[in-house]
Amino acid sequence: MSGALSAISDWNKLIGMAIALLTAILLGLAAQAATMYYGYRIPSHGAFVRHFTLALSSTFLLCLAHSMTMFYFIGTGKHLKELVKEYRLGEGIVRETILFKNKLFPPMMVAILLTLAQFILGGGTDTRVVPAWIHQIMAWATLGSNAYCLVFEAKYLAANSRLMNSVFQTIDS
Repeated sequence: MSGALSAISDWNKLIGMAIALLTAILLGLAAQAATMYYGYRIPSHGAFVRHFTLALSSTFLLCLAHSMTMFYFIGTGKHLKELVKEYRLGEGIVRETILFKNKLFPPMMVAILLTLAQFILGGGTDTRVVPAWIHQIMAWATLGSNAYCLVFEAKYLAANSRLMNSVFQTIDS
């Protein structure tokens, strides 16, 4: 029975971490949308301060959340690799974790790079070096990229959690 309880505990931790990562990305997306709203309200009173503050917050939160998700996949993949070796489970499990990373990491890197570039271009727009229309197009591309990643990350976090749970159940039985 203690093996089953251990598997349930591990499963709950995995679900909790996946929910935390997705929540952080969702909050970052909401902050990014609010940033865009205040960006379109410039030059009204107080809009620039809110725009800049939210831009800084959403950039930090989104880049952190995407990076943490990458490290989560790296960590769970390493853990699964060790369990496969220790308990002589099929190598297909390790290949599946590699597939998750191969599918997920490129769009996440694009989202991180677009988010950072958008923040930097905002400074260029404020100093009138970069035209506002470029900043606006990048804003929509960045929002779309991060929204796409949210859906993609949810899909692969769920698949990773199911894979981890099946490995825990196999080990406990």
